[in-house]
Amino acid sequence: MIKGRIALAIVSGIIFFGFLVMAFEDRLPVQLAQANQDLNLPTIEEKVEESVKNESISKVEVPDERVSKIKKYLSKRNAPLAKYAKELVHYADKYKIDYRLVAAISVIESGGGINTFRKYNAWGWGKSGFDNWVDGIETVSKGLAKYYARGLTTPKLISTSYCPPSANDWARKVQYVMNQIAAQ
Repeated sequence: MIKGRIALAIVSGIIFFGFLVMAFEDRLPVQLAQANQDLNLPTIEEKVEESVKNESISKVEVPDERVSKIKKYLSKRNAPLAKYAKELVHYADKYKIDYRLVAAISVIESGGGINTFRKYNAWGWGKSGFDNWVDGIETVSKGLAKYYARGLTTPKLISTSYCPPSANDWARKVQYVMNQIAAQ
């Protein structure tokens, strides 16, 4: 008999609670909606638009692993061009050439800028020097892009025009350095 009374009390409590919830449920959302209308809150779209206007969205710069690889490889050789790894990648991207190519050629031609035959010319490019390393990097990258435009996109294909006397040997060495850079 006691078990029955406890069960009846629990059921009665649940039913009563249900009636209370139903009684307040109809009034509560209307009151909240009316309160929100009075606040005149901005919409999500308005908040995003304002953030863009204020340029409050911060840019997160992700380190480019290609820069790290070139810098690491050239630094091991005490090459002056190690400090210009970012520029090497930048101009490779700009002229749509392999990011390792200009660095690799510099290693084969001058030890990465250690033994240049002309001022800031680590690539044996032409018969003159450059104003600075960045000028040399850009000029050589732009020049190599012309090979790429003709479908010559590997050291082997470039070698017959770049250095005809020792094309095969040069191509093999440049490709080796490119592979070493990629493995960093």
